[in-house]
Amino acid sequence: MIRFRPDWRGLSVPILSASLLVLALGVSPAPAQNKGQTLSEAEARKDADYAVQGEYVGKRTAGDDEGKVGLQLVAQGQGKFIGVAYPGGLPGAGWTGKEKIPVTGTRKGDVVELIGGKDGEKGSGTWKDGRILYKDEDGNSGTFKRVVRISPTMGAKAPKEAVVLFDGSTAKHFKGGRLEKGLLREGVTSFRNFGDFHLHMEFKLNYAPSRRGQGRSNSGIYMQGRYEIQILDSFGLAGKHNECGGIYEIKDPDLNMCLPPLQWQTYDIDFTAARYDKAGKKTANARLTARHNGVLIHKNVDVPRSTRASPVREGVDLGPVYIQNHGNPLHFRNIWLVEKREAGFVPIFNGKTLAGWHKNPEKIGHGTGGSWKVENGVIAGEQDPPGSGNGGILLTDKTYGDFELLIDMKPDWGVCSGLFVRSNNRGQCFQMMVDYHDDGNVGHIYGEGTGGFNTRTFDIFGKYNDKKELVSLTTKPTKVAPPKAFTISGNDWVSAWKVGDWNTARLRVVGSPPQITTWINGRKVNEFNGRTFPGKGYDKVGITKLLGAKGRVAVQVHGGKGWPKGAKCRWRNVYVRELN
Repeated sequence: MIRFRPDWRGLSVPILSASLLVLALGVSPAPAQNKGQTLSEAEARKDADYAVQGEYVGKRTAGDDEGKVGLQLVAQGQGKFIGVAYPGGLPGAGWTGKEKIPVTGTRKGDVVELIGGKDGEKGSGTWKDGRILYKDEDGNSGTFKRVVRISPTMGAKAPKEAVVLFDGSTAKHFKGGRLEKGLLREGVTSFRNFGDFHLHMEFKLNYAPSRRGQGRSNSGIYMQGRYEIQILDSFGLAGKHNECGGIYEIKDPDLNMCLPPLQWQTYDIDFTAARYDKAGKKTANARLTARHNGVLIHKNVDVPRSTRASPVREGVDLGPVYIQNHGNPLHFRNIWLVEKREAGFVPIFNGKTLAGWHKNPEKIGHGTGGSWKVENGVIAGEQDPPGSGNGGILLTDKTYGDFELLIDMKPDWGVCSGLFVRSNNRGQCFQMMVDYHDDGNVGHIYGEGTGGFNTRTFDIFGKYNDKKELVSLTTKPTKVAPPKAFTISGNDWVSAWKVGDWNTARLRVVGSPPQITTWINGRKVNEFNGRTFPGKGYDKVGITKLLGAKGRVAVQVHGGKGWPKGAKCRWRNVYVRELN
């Protein structure tokens, strides 16, 4: 239920009467409005038509019968208005959902005259001194007052686990991000990419009374840059797929919950991404549930395709949050989301013991296995004993073919670790490097024990304070560039990585030889194609024969004297989704 501002809470719920209308507000005549003009907020609040536009609630009395009605009035420019009366109350607050009574209005000096239905067949009236005074077709009279509804999710605080995309302090989480008086402007794409999630956002439409249709505050919020829920000033309109709350070209909202321009509004969206098999064929459509200003407008809707104008094509990759620029100025605030673990991911670490895991069974180049313990629900690895140079790997008992992996990692600065896939018990594998030290790399693919091929395009370096403590990171291009393939830029990698905190890696491993894609905190880092990679040290035939089509997942403590004494690499929340 949308709440009212305190001024109007004496009116039990947003309710108005069934056949209206005329409205009276003590305002000055409307100023001249250029056709197509978008007024600034300061200009709009001085405009007489803006003072009339809005939502009203009231009731009429006919003997012992009290009829409740909601009314929405929409400024059309030059003293003209259209509107809708809703028997039972406003949409989402009492309207029966059956009858709508069209309303038209014209300013005459300080008075706006309104008629309901065709030629006043549903009533007429006048407004003056801030009240709506009207008579219906049967001569019953009534009064209305203006209300300002506030979404119950307005100002919702981001949970601890949320990814905060915009809190008013910076636009750095968006490509093309622009700040305007602490608000975010339209036309931005999140740097981070996402799978399934719950999204909260708040937006404010501009006031452009002389514009029509798709020219009034046109924008859209695109899940994964693919699936659009429209943003539009469709206050008082029919509520179609191309209006506010609609899934563009797919489905109308169940109810038009658009509020007037310059009032803050909310979207709360639960999104489930499309599903794909290991060949990249879609096996299930995307689905979404949405609430507009706290009212359910879509419930678990099947979305069969991406929006025609979407910047990202459908596919297995994660995708960004995209807010469209359609040439109209809009403002946004309080944007955050909570990622949901997609269906099919199962834990392979129970958070209590190392059941299901084992150290390398025989001595390898890194050592006899290193030290591995569960500390506060986290796998912690270090050399055994600390600083001795004796490392090793911790491997899953189970082998995996085609799969996706999620894992949180928190390496101490200075450690040289790695995340192994398709590994054998000797640690020969495809490794996602976790070389978290000067001249290191995190996120690119390396051939561990298989020729040393490398896909890294940059090395990371620390920035330190006077106490020689790590405060931030920078990157430099590698001396020898690998063959061309997708890789994140050094600057984008730095913006994705969280120094001194947990970071989430995601890998997709498909085929033999495999295609491997890596993400860190939702940012795609590297794509390696084992079928076509022409890099030095890569022997496609030999590696395929050595490793086969299945292998273990493993984490590494590097052997040798480079590992700082007492340093650890920590891992948690380890999940696998097998692709059959």
